[in-house]
Amino acid sequence: MKIIIGINAYHADSSACIIIDGELIAAVEEERLNRQKHYSGYPLKSIEECLKIANIKSTQITDFAFNTKPLSNLLPKTIHFIKNFELKKNYSTERYFKKISIEKLLYEKFELSKNIKFHFIEHHLAHIASAYYPSGFNKCIGLSIDGSGDFVTCAIAKCYNNKIKIIEKINFPHSLGIFYHGMTQFLGYKNYGDEYKIMGLAAYGKPKYFQKIKDNLFKFQSDKLIELNLEFFNHHKPGYKYITGDDLKIDQICNEKLDDLFFNELNNKNNYDEFSKDFASSVQKVYEFFFNKIIAKIVSKKFSNNLVFSGGCALNSSANRYLTNNKDNFQNVYINYAPGDNGGAIGAALVVTNKYKKNTLTSKSPYLGPKFTNDEIKIILENNPYKNNISYEFYEDPKKLFEKSAKIISEGNIVGWFQDKMEFGPRALGNRSILADPRNPGMKDIINKRIKRRESFRPFAPVILKSFQDKWFESEFVNPYMSSLSLVKENKQKLIPAVTHVDGSARLQTVDKETNFKLANLIEEFYKITNVPVLLNTSFNENEPIVMKPNEALDCILRNDFDFLIMEKFLIKKNFK
Repeated sequence: MKIIIGINAYHADSSACIIIDGELIAAVEEERLNRQKHYSGYPLKSIEECLKIANIKSTQITDFAFNTKPLSNLLPKTIHFIKNFELKKNYSTERYFKKISIEKLLYEKFELSKNIKFHFIEHHLAHIASAYYPSGFNKCIGLSIDGSGDFVTCAIAKCYNNKIKIIEKINFPHSLGIFYHGMTQFLGYKNYGDEYKIMGLAAYGKPKYFQKIKDNLFKFQSDKLIELNLEFFNHHKPGYKYITGDDLKIDQICNEKLDDLFFNELNNKNNYDEFSKDFASSVQKVYEFFFNKIIAKIVSKKFSNNLVFSGGCALNSSANRYLTNNKDNFQNVYINYAPGDNGGAIGAALVVTNKYKKNTLTSKSPYLGPKFTNDEIKIILENNPYKNNISYEFYEDPKKLFEKSAKIISEGNIVGWFQDKMEFGPRALGNRSILADPRNPGMKDIINKRIKRRESFRPFAPVILKSFQDKWFESEFVNPYMSSLSLVKENKQKLIPAVTHVDGSARLQTVDKETNFKLANLIEEFYKITNVPVLLNTSFNENEPIVMKPNEALDCILRNDFDFLIMEKFLIKKNFK
């Protein structure tokens, strides 16, 4: 029996998974356990949780797989180091030693077999593997784009007969991911992972600065897909800090030359909001320009009509519609539920699995975390501080619970939905979600004011029954993980205004009873009442990691203005004083 633990550490969103004889049993992100958003340290709690879910002892582990290979790409690393060497503290070296010291730490924290094996898997190989092996494609092109991993920022691979052969790379410091992150910082969004705010804001503006950004921040040479004009950037310089510790330390990516380039716009305070919208729109268009350049290069290779796409940039759902809604490039596209570094843990473990036997992974389910029984939940409900602040009903018949929940939502209530195994990845996919009525044009503002307290320009996502997708959206792409945008059909936009963005788009999720039985049944009951097969779905949290445990869900509804919490078979109402 092969029991493989996959690990993502010292990249953002540290995580672990467990694969037993080719079957993916569990995957958990460390932030869900330690409650530190985008935590990037060692995922020790995640490893423990995976072992617990799988009911496996640490002594039974046969292999550890890490989504990094620090000694890979030595030639470009060495050249870069020599060119940029200074007698300053080298944070990339510090990060390197933390990565390779993980073996020693695992021996200290866990009781392990003396025959255990450790595998270091190149970062982008792990990314591509996380999409290729579950995709079901025998032959496809693999693409990975992110900030940087193992000194590579983009990799293209031929995937065939369970083998992955990387055929082209773009090396650090030239990075579409770092470019986008730098532009996000420039607009004042300093936290790691804030890029989605730029995507939301972009729809409100016009790409007025497309040419200015493209011509100044990039260089153009015929033999290079992407080359940043490094005069505007800091990330390649000695002493630069980028994810150096557990607390996600990230220095300013762009320098004062970018401020100088937009001096007039930055100093026109009366027009700054409009500038921000237009700048965001321009950044998105620049990203899409180079993204399409990469796609054109791939298409020209004529290797396959199938594409798998991973890496942090695969979370740019706005750009992804050029893949998913355009059959001229690829007939089939697969983007997994965790394309970022968290999913690299799964990719690394799958690469090692394939070393032992041909990968036969068929499950595409993102529901890989812990679940809680009704008995466990009742004990928590009966304990202080909850029992005096809530009232609840228990529904033995699931159909009656779905009917009641749908009625509650149709009446304008905001509901926390906590069911079964927690989803893995950055998006709430219906097991740890906040659900609401998409017909209410004010619902977005209501949720933002009462719970999320986030920027008003950010859209909320719809979740729709798969059988109704072609009647409500201008896309045939089955979208179970919210991977891509689609236009809401013009005659439906007024029916679901709470999930229709200002440009008519939506980042939809498609479900059916096979992929998420409970959520699909709930939407079906909502459809019977409203004739709308759609719900508003957003992550169950309030500026924190998505809730994972029952007590976290209860704490969230008690400190926020929720109406109801449906947790397994319990319908819970907050007692307002």
